[in-house]
Amino acid sequence: MRKPGSLDHDGDVTGQERSAGRGAALVTIGILASRLVGLVRQKVIAHFLGTSDAADAVAAAFRVGNITQNLLGEAALSASFVPVYARLRLRGDGAAARFARALLGVLLLVVVGLSALGALFAPALATLVAAGFDGPKLALTTELVRILFPMAGVLVLGAWALGILTAHRRFLLPYLAPVVWSVAQIAAVLLASRLAGKSGPDLARALAWGAAAGAGLQLGMMMVPVRTLLGSVLPTFERGVEGVRDAVTRFPSSLAARGVIQLSGLVDTLLVSFLGPGANATFQYAQTIYLLPMAVLGTGEAAAALPELAEKDLDSEAARNAVVASLTRSMTRVFALAAAAAAMFLAFGVEITTVLFLGGSFTLSAAGDVGAALAAYALGLPANAASRILGAASFARGDTRRPALYATIRVVVSTGVSLAAMQRFGVPGVIFGAVVAAWLELWLLARNVRDSYGATGLGGVPVVKIVGAALAPVAAGAAARFALAGALGPLAGGALVLAIAGSAFLAAAHFMKLFSLASLLRRRG
Repeated sequence: MRKPGSLDHDGDVTGQERSAGRGAALVTIGILASRLVGLVRQKVIAHFLGTSDAADAVAAAFRVGNITQNLLGEAALSASFVPVYARLRLRGDGAAARFARALLGVLLLVVVGLSALGALFAPALATLVAAGFDGPKLALTTELVRILFPMAGVLVLGAWALGILTAHRRFLLPYLAPVVWSVAQIAAVLLASRLAGKSGPDLARALAWGAAAGAGLQLGMMMVPVRTLLGSVLPTFERGVEGVRDAVTRFPSSLAARGVIQLSGLVDTLLVSFLGPGANATFQYAQTIYLLPMAVLGTGEAAAALPELAEKDLDSEAARNAVVASLTRSMTRVFALAAAAAAMFLAFGVEITTVLFLGGSFTLSAAGDVGAALAAYALGLPANAASRILGAASFARGDTRRPALYATIRVVVSTGVSLAAMQRFGVPGVIFGAVVAAWLELWLLARNVRDSYGATGLGGVPVVKIVGAALAPVAAGAAARFALAGALGPLAGGALVLAIAGSAFLAAAHFMKLFSLASLLRRRG
C-alpha cells in the first residue's frame, strides 16, 4: 500500500499533491490559451504598426497603464488576500464571504482614486517612462495613457475575482478570461483598419479603446461564478470585518515587492526609449514572446501552490517533508521546461520571431532585432520561473517583507547593470541587467524558503537530465537548419526547424523520465 503523498509508478502523486498538480495544469491551460491569443494580438499590432513611432507609443503606454494592475493586482493581492480567505473558508460560517466583500469595498475605493490620479497626471507619467520620445510621439503616448490607466483599475478588480476563484480551486476560468481582453483589442484594430481605414496613431487609439472594453468583459466573465460562491458581489464598507486588518497589514509588503518590480520595468522602458526609433517596440515584442513560457511555467505552478501551502500546518516533520517533496516536483517541472525554452530562445530566436510576427510592416530586419533581445531574455528564464514558486512558498507562510526586500535589491542591481551594458549592446544590454538580478533574487528567495521549510526542494532537481533534455532540441533544430539551407522560405523553414526541435525535446524529456507524457496528458484532461 502506498503512503499518502507518495509517487506512483508513472510519476503521478496521490491525494492532495495530485490535486495541486491538477490545479497547476488547469492554470497552465488557461494561461497558455490567453498567452497564445496574446501572441495573435501582438501579431496584429506588428502587422499594422511594425516598429513605427505609433508602435513605440503603444508599448510605452501599455507599460504605464499596467502600473495600477500590477501593483494592486494578481501577485500582490493574492499574497495578502488568498491565505486569509483560504483559512476563513475552512470554518464554513460565512466569514470568508464577508471578508471578501469588505475587501472589495476597500479595493474599489483605492482603484477609483488611483485611476483618476493616473489619468490626471498622464503627461508626467508618459514623460517618466518615455523621456527619450520626441514631441508628437510623446503626445500620443500621453493620450493612450489616459485611456489605459482606468482600464488597469478594472483589471485589478478582476484580480480580486481571480483570488476568490483560485481559493475555491476553480483555476481554469480566471486564467482563461484574459482571452476576451486580447480578442477585444484584435477586433478593434481590425475594424478600425479594414472598415474605417485608420492607420498609425488612429489605429493605436482604437487599440487602446479596445483594451478598455475588453477589461470590462473580462471582469464580467469572472463575476458570474464569484457571485455564486459568495452569494453577492456587492462591496461592503463595514469596519472591523474579520480578516480585513490582517490582509491590509500584509498588503504593504506585497505592494512593495510588486512596486519595485514595476519600477524596474519602468526604468527599463525609460532606458530603451533613448535607444532610437523602434527600440521600445522591439523590447515589447521580445517581452511578449518571453512571457509565454514565463507565465505558463512559473505562474501556473505558483498559483496552484499558494492556497495549498497556506492551508498546511508545518508543526510536524512529516508535513514539512511533504511540502519539500511538492516543491521538488514543481521545481523539476519548471526547470525542465524553462531550460528547454531558454535553449530554444538562444538558438532559434530569429526563427521564433519570424514565425510569430513576420508580415506587413514587420520585416526580417525587425525579426533579427527581436531575436537578439529574446536571446538575452533566455538567460534569465529559469531563474524567473523558479522564483515565482519560491515566492509563493514565502507568501503562504505570511512572509511578504523579505520578498519585498529581495525585489528592491533586484531593481538596484538590474538598473546598474543595464546602464553599464546598454550603450554597447542596445536593447539586449538593458535586458541583461534584469537577467543578472533575476539569478540573485532566486538565490535570496531560496535562502528564505530554506529557513521557513528546512529545505527548498532544489536539491532533488535532476540537473544533468534537465541540461541533456535542453540540449536535444538545439542539436536537432541546428541539424534541420543546416539541412534545409534556404530550401524553404523564412516562414516555412522556421516553422519546420521549430517543430523538429520541439519534438526532440519531448522525446528527450520522456526518455529521461523528467515527466511522463501520458501522465501529463491525463492531468490536463
